[in-house]
Amino acid sequence: MSIQLAFVLFVVIALVGWGICELKGKMTFTHSEIEKKEAEEIAEQQKADGYHEKNLHDLLKNNSTKGYNAVG
Repeated sequence: MSIQLAFVLFVVIALVGWGICELKGKMTFTHSEIEKKEAEEIAEQQKADGYHEKNLHDLLKNNSTKGYNAVG
């Protein structure tokens, strides 16, 4: 088997896999009633504990990838 044929087969298999994933992504997904209730309970608990979801500005303000200055 030549390398060109192997490459073509690889591309075909990748495209078929990609197509299958795209079709699965278009299917609608709905949570069950139990999952919805659990999500609401978790949200209420986080709200009671003072949880605040950070946006990009908050995350960059407290960025810890500044080398030695991140430790000190």
